Order: sequence, then structure tokens, then C-alpha cells
Amino acid sequence: MTKQRLSKKFWNPYLNKLSPYTPGEQPTMSNYIKLNTNENPLGPSTHVKNAILKVLKTNGTELRLYPEPESQSLKKVISQHYKVNNNQIFVGNGSDEVLAFCFQALLANRGNLAIPEITYSFYPSLAKLFAININLIKLSNDFSFNLNNLNSNVSSVLFANPNATTGISLNKIQIQQFLTKNPQILVIVDEAYVDFGAQSCISLIKKYKNILITRTFSKSRGLAGMRLGFAVGNHDLIHALNLVKNSFNTYPVDKLASAAGIASLKDKKWFDSNKQKIIRNREFLTRKLKTIGFEVLPSQANFILASHLKVSGTKIFSELKKNKIIVRHFNNPKIKNWVRISIGTKVQCEKLLKVLKSFII
Repeated sequence: MTKQRLSKKFWNPYLNKLSPYTPGEQPTMSNYIKLNTNENPLGPSTHVKNAILKVLKTNGTELRLYPEPESQSLKKVISQHYKVNNNQIFVGNGSDEVLAFCFQALLANRGNLAIPEITYSFYPSLAKLFAININLIKLSNDFSFNLNNLNSNVSSVLFANPNATTGISLNKIQIQQFLTKNPQILVIVDEAYVDFGAQSCISLIKKYKNILITRTFSKSRGLAGMRLGFAVGNHDLIHALNLVKNSFNTYPVDKLASAAGIASLKDKKWFDSNKQKIIRNREFLTRKLKTIGFEVLPSQANFILASHLKVSGTKIFSELKKNKIIVRHFNNPKIKNWVRISIGTKVQCEKLLKVLKSFII
């Protein structure tokens, strides 16, 4: 079957310049071990499942009606959980959507944006979509970066903390010092992975007006399939996000996602237990990989970045996939010999190690 050629007659000409983000592979067959997109292997809590079922058991009454336009019920629980005000919270369909609103409302037409040279590859795609010029922050040999190594013409900086590729994080003091010295620069911190060992910067919004934090329910709370995220920041920044959101979608978060998010935040016991299991599995996998010749970066996320001196990243990726284990290999020269491995269950980690040993040792 020949590939149909696209007619671009009615396209916005700017679309030809775009480089869309490529998400991690999602195999349709269930017999794969997925260690490529940093999903939570333990899934959501029983309380979350029950909250979703409660909405579904209303004979369609709840689903017949539109959700709350401003997600006030969810915001109330987020407010209580993180000790911030309702007007300091913005919610959306996953932190990717929240970030897209940030690009539209806060980053576009404001000058140069600085991002680390190795980071979440969705950022460059969004920057190109909104015609924002990017300045790359060089990483050191140990894959860390210094916020002070910014060009003088930067107006905003965006980074994942921990880094979405390496798992390495900056501490809160480093970020606070930068905020103090640079009140004219907007800092957006993507805390998708912060719950696995890094320091959150949410408390800094009480003192600084130039910081915005984005969070997701996909990783530590096991709700990647629901698409739910939020931002926390000064009410002026949040108001800007709402102006954009309410200009084309006044109902961003559906009732099922809202109910799941509320139940997740209230179930602290499950959250703490789940998080600790993943951290223990990360430490176990890191330790075992080092015994068979891997270099593993110090991660504070629910994944690790690893490389082997004798086996290329491409071969590791392909050999694992032959054995129905999927990890992430990036098309980036600086990390071409590295693979990112999501932390699975103990059984999944042991299966991964067994397959690796079969072609490495």
C-alpha cells in the first residue's frame, strides 16, 4: 500500500517548521515489560479506583453534566495538601497541557528561554510551536548543570527537577539563590518526578513571584491514563494561565480525573508505601547493574540512566526489545550509549537483569 501524499494547501505555513514530540512506545500487546515511559508499575490505590467507580455508578447522571469549570473541588484538596491558596493553583489535563498553557501565557513573546541541553524533549517542540528562541544550558561531564551559566539575554528558564532524562536534581537552596539574584527572570520548574527523592520548590512561591511549579499525577500517583496535572505559583501567573485556558476550553478536567486526583491526594498511606517501594527497587536495580559493568547516574526519579562500556545503547535497547522488554534510547549524540530504564516491580527488575546478563556477561 503506497503512502498517501499530504496536501498542504490549507495548512498554516508555519506548520512546516514544527518538530512534534515523539512519545515513548506503547505496545498494544500486554506481554511486554514496559520500562520506557516512567509509568508507576504499582498503579493507583484502591481508594482511587473506588472514587472512579462511585462516579460511574450514578447511572450516568454525573457524566451527563459538565464538570466544574474551575475544578474547585480538586483545587481545594490540592490547596490543603500543599498548603497554598486556591488562587495559586491551576489544573489541566496532565502536566504536558499545563506546560503548553505556560508557553502560551508566560513564555511566548517574552524573549529567550533557557533549558538544559538534555531534558524533556517536549520543551523544544513547544518552543518551536510558539516561536520561542531557546538558549541551551550546557551540562557538565557528570550531567549536572549550573543555573548561573545562563546567557545575559535570557528572560525565562524551564527545567525538570529531577531532570526527565538523567534523574539528577538541583537542591532547593540552589534554586532559591537564583530566584533571589534574578527577580526579572521567570523560572518554571517541572516537578514530575520530585516525589522520588528530590526537594520540592512549592514552598518558594510564598516568597518569590518569579517561580511556577508544574506537577503531575502520572508518576508517583499512578494515574498516567487519567491525564491530570497542575501548576502552583503566584496568583498573577495563575491568572495568566486561566486567561488562556478560558479562551478556548472552559472545562479542562473531567469528572473521573478530578475524583481520582482527590482520592489520590487523600490516600497518604498508599502514596508513601508506593513511593518507598519504587525507591527500594531503584536502589536494588542500580546496585545490581553496577555489578555487571554498568555506569548508573545518581537518580532521584522513578528511572535510571545507565550505560555499559562494552555494549552500545542501541544494542542494549534492541536486545531487550527482542526479549519483550522496552526501555528508552534517545537520538542524542551526548547520550547515544545510554538507556533510560523506568523502575518496575521487583519481579520486572529481576527479569530485566536476567536478560541483560544473557548478552552482556
